[in-house]
Amino acid sequence: MNPISSLRDLKQINIDYYTAAHTARQNGKFIAYVNAFTPVELLYAMDFIPIYPENHAVILGARRLSEEVAPAAEKLGYSMDLCSYARCDLGSILTGKSPTFGLPKPDLLLVSNSQCSTLTKWFEVLSRMYGAPMVLIDVPHSGNGEKDPQAELYVRGQLEELQGILEHITGRKLEGDRLRESIRLSRQASELWTRILLCGSQRPSPITVFDQFIAMAPIVAQRGTQVAVQFYQRLLEELEERVIRGVGALSNERFRLFWDNLPIWPELRRLSEFLDQRGAALVTSLYTWAWATLSVGEEDPFQDWAEQYLYTANLHLQRRIQTYVEYARQYELDGFLYHSNRSCKMVSQDIPELRRAVAEKTGIPGVILEADHNDPRLYSIESIESQIQSFLEMLDSRKRKAG
Repeated sequence: MNPISSLRDLKQINIDYYTAAHTARQNGKFIAYVNAFTPVELLYAMDFIPIYPENHAVILGARRLSEEVAPAAEKLGYSMDLCSYARCDLGSILTGKSPTFGLPKPDLLLVSNSQCSTLTKWFEVLSRMYGAPMVLIDVPHSGNGEKDPQAELYVRGQLEELQGILEHITGRKLEGDRLRESIRLSRQASELWTRILLCGSQRPSPITVFDQFIAMAPIVAQRGTQVAVQFYQRLLEELEERVIRGVGALSNERFRLFWDNLPIWPELRRLSEFLDQRGAALVTSLYTWAWATLSVGEEDPFQDWAEQYLYTANLHLQRRIQTYVEYARQYELDGFLYHSNRSCKMVSQDIPELRRAVAEKTGIPGVILEADHNDPRLYSIESIESQIQSFLEMLDSRKRKAG
């Protein structure tokens, strides 16, 4: 394995981000809890620091604290069938255990229901716990992604109303120049992130999906800031240098694989080392590509946000199949690892049909791994490794037969 040196910058970036959040009030800033499909550029322009309870749960999972905090939420009656992100975040509040010293109390909770229904109920619980107002951006389902002008007007109207709510909380008017600057920085970060993901199409790939999972924190939480732009500029420069020198993320890349769905955060290091030892490089993923599509234009950002939440967030089956077929060609894939994620049923429910359709169209096999993105009590890592081992042996046999 050849570690990427610029990823070491993330430790200080994350420390600075959570320090700024905890000292927001002393510095005249406000805190908004948000999810993925919310207009963070508008929040930054209005002196809000967007905080993601999902990211906090990821940190708990990656530090293997899930089993210490989630049971506290379950004792309140929240079933283990609910998303482990929600159980871990709520359990952390109840136990006080958190590597980030918890999250600061929010001035606002902002959630769109285009991502999943659990987030809405999770944010309702947080709103009651903190006594803070919650705003829901209601996004109708757009079928198979067909244009729906009435739905666009409906979502856009809510976003325009949100501007007034932010101005009421802060007592400040939105400044056009600040919004345009935030949008410009967000677009730069998204463009850099896109180029970073495309580096995975090189042979050997200079970056794995495990590296992408680690590197994605700024594109999620700090899109619209100079911090994200500067970090991704450094990372891209290092990757492009690797491509020129022919340096891969793995010392011996034998298989090129796709990772479907969210990571298994508690097993990131273990699975990374397991695959590295077998020459299997994860070169692209549905999850990391999602963040390359969230920039908006300066001319009419409210319309762009509305269309994103209606259409980009819509993972209907036919679009997903077409996307995976295109990835297979672009990244010269040998196989697909489909993570059937117990906590994320919306992304997991189509996987058997998805695997069948993609294999039929590309001839490329896939294996379904039953796991969970944050709760080790819901899977066996030994069984997952055994499945991957058998899958790689099958891929090796195919390569030998193909000559």
